[in-house]
Amino acid sequence: MIALASLRQRWRSLLGTVLTLTIAVAVLTICGLLLASAHPVSPGRYAAAPVLVRPIPPADPEAFTESRPWSAEDADALAARLSRIDGVRTTIAEHRFYAQLMQNGVPTGDAQDASGWSAAALGGYALREGRAPAGSAEAVVDSGLGIAPGSAVTLLTARGPETFTVSGTADGPGLWVSDELARDRASGVRLIGLLTTKAVDLEAVAALVGGDGQVLHGDGRAAVEPPADARTRWIGLQVLLAVSVLAAFVSVFIVASAFAFATRRRHRELALLRLLGALPRQVRRMIRAEVLLLGLAGGLAGVPVGLAVTAPVARWLVRTGFEPPTFTVAYRLWVPLAALAAGVLVALAGAVAAAWRAARVSPLDALRESALDDRPMSRLRWLAGLAALAVAVLFGVAATGASGPDLGSYALYAAMALTTAGSLLAPAILPPAVRLLTAPFARGRGATALLVRQHTRTAARRTASTAAPILLCVAFAVLVGGMVKTSTAAYGIGRVTDAGAAAVVVPAGTPGLSDAAVTAAGGLSTLPTFLYAGPEPLPAAGISPAEDTLFTVGTGDLPAIHRPAAGEASLVAAITTAFADQEGWTLGGSYPVTATDGRRYSVLVAAVLSDGPTPAGILLDRTVVRVLDPSALTTAVFRNQVGSELGGLGARELTGSAYARADADEDDRLVWVFTVILIGVSAGFGLLAVVNTMIMASAARAADLRLLRLSGATRTQVLGMLSAETSAVVLVGGGLGLGVALAALAALARGLSAQIGAPVPMTIPWGTLAATVGACLVLAVFSAGLPALSRRPA
Repeated sequence: MIALASLRQRWRSLLGTVLTLTIAVAVLTICGLLLASAHPVSPGRYAAAPVLVRPIPPADPEAFTESRPWSAEDADALAARLSRIDGVRTTIAEHRFYAQLMQNGVPTGDAQDASGWSAAALGGYALREGRAPAGSAEAVVDSGLGIAPGSAVTLLTARGPETFTVSGTADGPGLWVSDELARDRASGVRLIGLLTTKAVDLEAVAALVGGDGQVLHGDGRAAVEPPADARTRWIGLQVLLAVSVLAAFVSVFIVASAFAFATRRRHRELALLRLLGALPRQVRRMIRAEVLLLGLAGGLAGVPVGLAVTAPVARWLVRTGFEPPTFTVAYRLWVPLAALAAGVLVALAGAVAAAWRAARVSPLDALRESALDDRPMSRLRWLAGLAALAVAVLFGVAATGASGPDLGSYALYAAMALTTAGSLLAPAILPPAVRLLTAPFARGRGATALLVRQHTRTAARRTASTAAPILLCVAFAVLVGGMVKTSTAAYGIGRVTDAGAAAVVVPAGTPGLSDAAVTAAGGLSTLPTFLYAGPEPLPAAGISPAEDTLFTVGTGDLPAIHRPAAGEASLVAAITTAFADQEGWTLGGSYPVTATDGRRYSVLVAAVLSDGPTPAGILLDRTVVRVLDPSALTTAVFRNQVGSELGGLGARELTGSAYARADADEDDRLVWVFTVILIGVSAGFGLLAVVNTMIMASAARAADLRLLRLSGATRTQVLGMLSAETSAVVLVGGGLGLGVALAALAALARGLSAQIGAPVPMTIPWGTLAATVGACLVLAVFSAGLPALSRRPA
């Protein structure tokens, strides 16, 4: 009851905290529902096959690579055995290869592969017009494209543009060619579909397949979703997790800051309660009860908002490429309940320190009139702040030696620790910083500068509470933007530096470059593929003799990979030192692998490369890779001069600097959308906290403002003093936030430099910094002056 009465008296000052919790619970509800809905979906092209059999997939679900294929002969033999099972009407081994429809020299349509016509039955597709394809130059296309049978179309394949005649149209999406052509062009077989007349004994199917494959049925068929869709879904998962973690962290930080300020403001009230006989545990219980009520209020308001906004957000994620087109929202009751509970826990976590501090208020403080912070930095606060600083240093050191996703994670953790340290140590930092900032204006001992300097000294904790959300807002806005700019530039620098290229030819609307595009570009390139040790993929690449000069040989003979192997089942390769250490391969050794054609080979190691940038751990001759993987596509071609004729080849040319920036690259587009989301979440919460804290801070100084007015100060002078004081706090808080971001970005840049072997400059998003500080300044000055406008001298 005491907690409820206290909230009634202070409801206006707590609206900002409730709004923060409302938004946090809404964000958690949205992210929770989307995360619960992020599961694989079975492709429509297998809808009519109740049972699917695929090779054993890689153990790492985040590899996003195709499973090790069967050879055409092994797939035929397995399909023949499966066809003899009772209830199986027919079995179809799917042969797929890269193909895209070209119109006016531009890739069109959603299909990026073609299959043999027999595989159309797996999706239940049938001819709508014309006949099935035959020979090597006929194709069936989706009737929705509006292409009539008999028309000539261009399909872009791994070889280059090829002309086909449309023999018919089908009532489903896709491209189909004759089974013979698909078998010739496909890189092995990765799926066998079973069309049945009745329920099939799945145990019999699994016993027949044995250890050569995996049997899928029902919802389990979703496991064969395309790796590109799985990767998109994984990216969306990272976005949602990052937003959830950031929203929770920022919410805890803001609630902690708000309640720390509120507790300090209620110092005399709490001291009176202690003087009347309240025990410390009762005071803590009262604070926790208040927070619990606020958390429930924010949660009950946030859950309906989250439920209403989830569907539009899901559609936006699909449009922007963070979720595959098959993504749909599944509403589950436990998600909003969990979000509501999370909101309460966030509120309680934010108020732990406030409750502990409130319980330690001395009853004698009720007799004090001064607002002086006699101990703005307690021993515990010093220890906690220095501990957070030490943790930040540890994460920064770890970031300099990390690689891959860990590098960015360590930088983010360092920023979180530094933000916490900055807020804890702010009472010790802010007064001298404000004095230094206002020193140029205090030479004539003006009243405004004097009041600003004295207030930050005597009310250090209150000033620190107002600076904390500004520190948070600036730190994360600058950090997130800087991390993306620095990382993007680093990877671009690494790629262009490695090749020494003046121009780079990259795909345009296609997943890779065909052989025709590579020939037209006429530069240096590699042809990526995979070899398999068991079911696990080993990245490999094909190079021509011209690319040999890009690599430094440690031991062995690199040109040997271009000479014919001793036998048909042998491959000659060069490996990197890192790959040798990881897999245990040695110079002169022979190792069994399965290639993308599904056949087994022995790899003879002819050379070990020194440490340095390489496209893959295994290098083979390019012509050998083309035979093993007829559908392989080149990622990019590096040229020494600008000017390539690439019309109708699904390619475009960029200058070396443009490629380094990679502004138009799809991955970079997704990264920048991700960046905007994170900046929006962190800055949005931060700006809300700035407004809330400034209003509370000005309301807490009502007596001081009245005294100034009674002493003869005009309203304009009071507003000027508040504006000057607020501006100083914003600038100092923004400076601390910038320092936090710079420290984390410096660790990231050093780690990237070590990773790519080239200097990486730290990129600071000055525009983001200026916009964030400007928004904080405008909102803070307005919020601080708003209560003063309504104050009349009594």
